[in-house]
Amino acid sequence: MVLIGQTIQAYEGLGCEHLVRFANLLGMEACEINPKGTSFKNINEIINSLGKMKTTYHLPVEGIEGYDFAHPDKEKEIGDIIKLINKHSDDLQLILGVFHPMEEKGNFETLVENLKQLNIKLVVENIQNYSDEEFKDLYVKFKDKLGDQLQGWLFDVAHSYLRNGPKNYMNLLDKMPFDELEEIHLSDCTINEDSHYSFGAGIMPIENILEEMKRRKFNKIIVNEIDAYPSVWSAIDSYRRVAKYFKKPLYVKVSIRKLFFKPVVQGRLKKANIV
Repeated sequence: MVLIGQTIQAYEGLGCEHLVRFANLLGMEACEINPKGTSFKNINEIINSLGKMKTTYHLPVEGIEGYDFAHPDKEKEIGDIIKLINKHSDDLQLILGVFHPMEEKGNFETLVENLKQLNIKLVVENIQNYSDEEFKDLYVKFKDKLGDQLQGWLFDVAHSYLRNGPKNYMNLLDKMPFDELEEIHLSDCTINEDSHYSFGAGIMPIENILEEMKRRKFNKIIVNEIDAYPSVWSAIDSYRRVAKYFKKPLYVKVSIRKLFFKPVVQGRLKKANIV
């Protein structure tokens, strides 16, 4: 059965630990955390806020953190993440680690060497830098080097849409082994930017995407990689939308909790000057 998650990162002065607690309060069943919001300073607070929620962990991205696991000059930063994950993977109820292929500055050998030090299963995500064919070739190389540690691949729909356009963005599903697709990233975007918007704030045909995934009987992990734009509540409504397609009881649960807790949460957000 599909596991539906939400990306969690620091937002408008709220730390990752606060948003994890918020997601748990609303009945979400999983979240994807990342280096920007997770460190040895707040890891225990995050763990204590999780409840029964599962997690995935998005390894650093060059365009966000300024480096990734393929950078040979970031040994300390990478080492700290490896230590954090290896020490707390069980506490975090961590299912998968997500990584990008090399981007502008990194190299393949460094990336593989660093990934091998992690004690978790991994998935590699398609990014705009590579064509479908290039990503497929890289996937074969990662499988060869990482062996059973590589659980499969991740389909970021917005990345494919921006790379391949509105007619061909779903073609990667037929070019790659669908039975090895472990996770999907969903978000809305603008015509030329990976915006991580809530559904309806950009140009993505979200209904078509959800219908296609349901038609293909996808039953693993879906993560809404959304940065709470235009609001926290639009992000929650996007989560409910995915749940409505794949897990009606989860949709009902989150909808009821949103109705019940919204006035309280809205008051706290207003107090913190957050819309």
